[in-house]
Amino acid sequence: MTLAASYVVHRYSLVRVMLLACASPLCAGCYSYTVVQPGAIGPGATVRARITPAAGVTIAPLLGSTPRTLTGKVISDLRDTVIVEVPAVTQAEIGSAVQTLHQRVSLAKSDVLEWEVRRLDRGRTYALAGGVALVIGGVLFNSIKGELGQNGHPGDGGTDARVPAFRISP
Repeated sequence: MTLAASYVVHRYSLVRVMLLACASPLCAGCYSYTVVQPGAIGPGATVRARITPAAGVTIAPLLGSTPRTLTGKVISDLRDTVIVEVPAVTQAEIGSAVQTLHQRVSLAKSDVLEWEVRRLDRGRTYALAGGVALVIGGVLFNSIKGELGQNGHPGDGGTDARVPAFRISP
């Protein structure tokens, strides 16, 4: 493999690693769901409710599918019903953007088998941020180390210590 081909392969893998490192927080969830008692849920909480099959069939015309779980925000918690705002399957096009519609669903408390509340998992968040920082730091370190070693002999006019993360070649 020639030096130029090696350089192109190195740049391609560098860009790929950088994209994967930057996209990994989007793929991994920093939130976890914890099972709670129905009385512990208040308005504004982000919840996931596992519902009975009969309740799924009842609300299917509103959502466009027969759900087994509903994930959304609690709007109100009444004595025997809970109103949850969930994203609907259909989307409305407004101008050039696409906006997801939300539907408010009324659930009888007897139709909900299990309530889960979404909470920030700090340990997973810190581990993810540290891992991304290590990957990016390692890639940059290797890139700088490789560039400094390929710049020629002393007395050639100095070394170029810039980090070539993105370069457009003709």
